[in-house]
Amino acid sequence: MNSKLIKLCFLSGLILALLLTSACSPSQQPAPEVKNDPKPEITTSEVVLYFADAQAEYLVPEPRKVTMQKDDSLAEAVVKGLIAGPQNLKFGTTIPASTRLLSVKIKDNIAYCDFSEEIKTEHWGGSTGETMTIFSIVNSLTELPEIKQVQILITGEKQDSLAGHLDISQPIARDEELIKAE
Repeated sequence: MNSKLIKLCFLSGLILALLLTSACSPSQQPAPEVKNDPKPEITTSEVVLYFADAQAEYLVPEPRKVTMQKDDSLAEAVVKGLIAGPQNLKFGTTIPASTRLLSVKIKDNIAYCDFSEEIKTEHWGGSTGETMTIFSIVNSLTELPEIKQVQILITGEKQDSLAGHLDISQPIARDEELIKAE
């Protein structure tokens, strides 16, 4: 009987050893892939943005570093900088902050800037306010060498005007007379 007990203990120990070694051995399944999404490529450029002076009579230049994500163009970064507003507290905002830039496309030296409807519906109005908004966009974008004129679109459509005073149905050229050096 003693030999049966020894055999049983030996067999139990062997089974236990097999179970322990198979539980601790590395899995036969491949480890899950860890995907490292590359960080978006961010670049910065120095540009000149134009904002309203304290009296909203002239546009004043504000040199600025703008950042661009991998898929953004410099023109898009310029317009987004205008929407964000001036960093210099002496300058005035020219585009309603709720405005979204839908796209900027450049063709034949014309930048086609498509804005959300807030550029019109949230605009403070007046001929001076409209002039500051339009030429803030136009003069800032025409600082870029590939842009000579700007066509302002609202939700993909040409409009007669932004606030009822200036014609924006055609591309608009830069207006140097509105610029006042600070």
